[in-house]
Amino acid sequence: MSDARSLLLDDIIYSGWANQRLLDASSALSSTELERDLHLSHSSIIVTLRHVYDGERVWLDAIRDTPDGETYVLPQGPAPLLSLDSLKQYWPKLWEGYRAWIEKPAAIDDLNTEIIVVMPGCAPGIPRRNVLRHVLDHSQFHRGQMIAMIRALGHCPPAVNRMDYFLGKGI
Repeated sequence: MSDARSLLLDDIIYSGWANQRLLDASSALSSTELERDLHLSHSSIIVTLRHVYDGERVWLDAIRDTPDGETYVLPQGPAPLLSLDSLKQYWPKLWEGYRAWIEKPAAIDDLNTEIIVVMPGCAPGIPRRNVLRHVLDHSQFHRGQMIAMIRALGHCPPAVNRMDYFLGKGI
């Protein structure tokens, strides 16, 4: 596997690990705490978890299922209102989807091919590697917000930074 694919694969595995840590921490919260509007990110922990999950779901569909040079239209309308238990069930399947996509033999070529993403107001051609980087950055950004929300509720949040991942995995 090329260095680029190895780095991206590690980023995908790390992101899934960090998301799982937040799901586990969220399981220890009451439904009132999960749903409390803390005036951060997408209001509450559960709504922010759903937002991150949906972003990862949508972009996986885009990079995995859109033929080279073809158009992907971002879904319109509200995202599914998944429960915490549903997120815990479905989210690992997304991480495996990203992992399988990046591990397939043609992935290095796929990383450089463009797809056309139709978003409100524009339809740019975007290399798949940039879509993947966006997904990873987007998830990381919102994980930080959820850490702040857990702290605001008076709980000790999980460690989700990359060094904790490296140390915990023995890398």
